[in-house]
Amino acid sequence: MQHEITKRTPLLDENGNLSEPGYCVHNLYDYDRRAVRANPLRIKEWDFYQISDKRYTIQMTIASISYGGMAGVTLFDRQTGERHECTALSLLTFDKYHLPSNTEVPHKIVVERPHFHMSFDVTERHRILKLRGRNRKGGDFKVDVVYDVMPGLQSLVMAVPFRQKGHFYLNQKINCMPAHVQVRLGKRVITFDPETSFGLLDWGRGVWPFAQSWYWGNGSSYLPDGRIFGFEIGWGFGSMDAASENTLFLDGVAHKIDQVYLQKDPKDYMRPWVFSSNDGRFEMTMTPEFDNYTNLRFFGVGNRCHQVFGKWNGSVVLDDGTKLDIRDMTAFCEFSDNHW
Repeated sequence: MQHEITKRTPLLDENGNLSEPGYCVHNLYDYDRRAVRANPLRIKEWDFYQISDKRYTIQMTIASISYGGMAGVTLFDRQTGERHECTALSLLTFDKYHLPSNTEVPHKIVVERPHFHMSFDVTERHRILKLRGRNRKGGDFKVDVVYDVMPGLQSLVMAVPFRQKGHFYLNQKINCMPAHVQVRLGKRVITFDPETSFGLLDWGRGVWPFAQSWYWGNGSSYLPDGRIFGFEIGWGFGSMDAASENTLFLDGVAHKIDQVYLQKDPKDYMRPWVFSSNDGRFEMTMTPEFDNYTNLRFFGVGNRCHQVFGKWNGSVVLDDGTKLDIRDMTAFCEFSDNHW
């Protein structure tokens, strides 16, 4: 079930299909956009960063879905529901953003528009995110984020096939990165709590069917003894016969787990979400506190998502059998339904 890639591997074969589905803890897949054999309008690439502390969440995205592109920031207060946004849209972007083929290699992405500057600057030890723009509600919107990246930080990398030929998904989720955040809304300054502020990266490249839905959960936090714990769970996106997406992290080391299952009220997203696993290594309950619901679908194209944040309690088991008790961890799980 868990096929690990342990050496550098071309992502696609000569026909544009996945050469070897599986997972790795550092990106060992060689992605080459020129090797894609699908319609160029179907290629999707993005770098999505999200940082949360005990109250606020900020999301920063640079993405191209070939027939359009977006660079933007959303800040929301999970206690009050207050939101602030700044976005720059483009048509027929294809590869104009020059998004990297491997996010672990130092690089810089910059998007410039009138009254808009956004950049992701990646070094070996830091990820530096900046925005200089205008708040949709009016006034200046400035964001400065610095991720601390521990040496040798492991992550979850997956190459997932679909039934259709030429369809694939290469995805990397990086957890356990403490973040330093300052946001300026006009004269107002919001500084995230450094004791509870963690960032993640959702990095995706691929071609997939027009309609697709999935569950995705993720979180990082300090344990009482100061170690950094994180988890990544997900299912529903493509064929995961070669490996599950589910992974635990402790101080930057990945611990692979098998299948995770969810019991929840399908009509009420604010009732408890109960997670269990077939190997007994992920037994958690999320008590929801905030539903970051988005409905961005126009003429049948777009996304609907319930991204639910809450307190997680339960236990996990590492590869060596060590059991960790998790108490009141702030994290999220989402159900996303996409048509794009």
